[in-house]
Amino acid sequence: MPLTIERFTQRLTSSGVMAEDELREWLDKYPTGKRPRDGEQLARELVKRKRLTAYQALEIYTGKGESLVLGNYLVLDKIGEGGMGVVLKAEHRRMRRVVALKIMSGVALSTRGAMQRFEREVQAVAKLEHSNIVTAYDADQAGDTSFLVMQFVEGEDLSAIIKKSGPLPVDRAVDCVLQAARGLEFAHQNGVIHRDIKPHNLLLSKDGVVKILDLGLARIEDPLGANQESTLTSTGAVLGTIDYMSPEQAEDTKMADARSDVYSLGCTLFYLLTGRAPYSGDTAMKRLIGHREAPIPSLVEVVEAESRKRQRPTVDSAASRQLLAALDSVFRKMVAKRSADRYSSMTQVVADLQLCLTVPVAKVTPVMVPSEETKLNDFLSKISDPNFTEASFASQFGVLPEDAVTVQFRGEVSDTDPATLTSVSATVKRRAKTNAWWHDPNKLAIVITVAVLLAFLGWLASSPKGTVSPGSEENRKPKGKSELRTFSSNEWLHNVA
Repeated sequence: MPLTIERFTQRLTSSGVMAEDELREWLDKYPTGKRPRDGEQLARELVKRKRLTAYQALEIYTGKGESLVLGNYLVLDKIGEGGMGVVLKAEHRRMRRVVALKIMSGVALSTRGAMQRFEREVQAVAKLEHSNIVTAYDADQAGDTSFLVMQFVEGEDLSAIIKKSGPLPVDRAVDCVLQAARGLEFAHQNGVIHRDIKPHNLLLSKDGVVKILDLGLARIEDPLGANQESTLTSTGAVLGTIDYMSPEQAEDTKMADARSDVYSLGCTLFYLLTGRAPYSGDTAMKRLIGHREAPIPSLVEVVEAESRKRQRPTVDSAASRQLLAALDSVFRKMVAKRSADRYSSMTQVVADLQLCLTVPVAKVTPVMVPSEETKLNDFLSKISDPNFTEASFASQFGVLPEDAVTVQFRGEVSDTDPATLTSVSATVKRRAKTNAWWHDPNKLAIVITVAVLLAFLGWLASSPKGTVSPGSEENRKPKGKSELRTFSSNEWLHNVA
C-alpha cells in the first residue's frame, strides 16, 4: 500500500534533502486537481522533475532518508558495496562537485584494526596524485560516520566488465594492465605498496582510463625504516585477496613489497584474458597452496582453451597470437613463485609490456552502470506493484538490510573481494540470537507451560497412586471423591521441579 502523502512528506523534509518551505512552494505550482494524492505519486513527480534521484526517493520511501546528508555532502546514489563498507556518489552542497564517498561499515569498524586500516588508506591516497590512481580530495567525519572523499569516476571495475562481457582481447588486456602498472610504479616510487591489486580494484572509466582503487591494505614505507605495519598486523595475519596474493604475502603480510604487487598484477592479467583466477580450488587453503606449489599455467594454452569453450575467439589473428606468445614470458616472470625470480620493480614491468604492444590499442569500452532514466523506470514500476513492501523493495534496489552485510574478516584472514565472501556478519549472528524463540515472551510462555504439563503427567505416571491401565478391572470401577489424590500447590511445584 503506498505511503500517505503526509508520511512521505515528513520523511522527505526530515531527511534534509528538501526543506519544508521548498517542498510546499514546489507543490503550490501544481493545479489543485493535479497535485499528487499519495506518497507514491509525489515520489514519481520528484524523480521525474529531477528534484530527487531514484536512489534518494528509494531511501526516503523506505524510511532511510536520514543517511542522505553527510556533513557538506548530499548523497545521490550508491556505487558499490562490499565487506568493508559502501561507496556512494555524492555532491558537495556548496561547491556542486560530484565525488565518491567511501564509508566504513559498522561491522567492519567493529573488527580489530579496521579503523587503523581506514586511516592508513587516507594517508596513502594523500601521497598519490596520478592519472592512473583515483584522486583523494578529503577525509571527513559526520557524527559517528567516517568517510573518504574521492574523485568520482564514471565507469566500472574490470571484474564486473569481465563477468558481463567475457575476457578481453589480448591487446586491450595488456593496455589495461600497462596503465595499472604505471599507477603502481608511481605509488611504489612514493613509498606505497598496494597489497590488494585485483580486477575488482581497477576501475575503467568511460574514456578508457584505468584507475587504481582501494588502498585500504596499502603499506606506507618509511624512508627511515620505521614501518607502520607493526601495530596493524599480528603474527599469522593474512591481508589481501587469496586469488591474487603472492606466496610470500600469504606466508607473512609484512614480507609484501613491490614484487608482491607485481605478482598480483600478473594474476590480474591472467583473469582479464581467461575470465578466471590462475589457481583454482574449492577451499582457500587449496588456492593458497596452488600459488605456492602448482606449476605456473601456460597463458597461451589457457587462453586458447577458454576461447574454444566460449566459442568466442580472444586470439583472432596472427598478430594476436604473436602478442600472446610474447606476453606469456612476461606473465611467467610476473608470477614467479620466488620473489627473487620476479621483476624487481614495476618500472621493468612497464618496459616489457610496452615492448609487447607494437600497434596502437583501441580503448576498452566499459560496461556502464544503468542510467538514471533506467533507475527511474525500475523505481516507478516497483512502487506500482500491488505486492509492494518496503522490505522487498529495498532488497531489490540494493538497499541491503543490516543482516545482509558480509564479514570481510574471517578470524585472522581477510578476503576483500565481495564476490568470494561466504561468511555471515556478526550482525546476523546477533540478530539470529535476538530473534530466537526464547527472546519472544509469548513463545517462551508456551514452552514453559508445555514443559510444566509434561512434568506433571510424568509425575502422575510414576506415582504409586497414579492412573492404571485402561483395561484393568479397577479402572472400570467408578471412583469416589475420597479415592482421588489431593495435594497443595507447594507440593505440586516441588514434584514438578
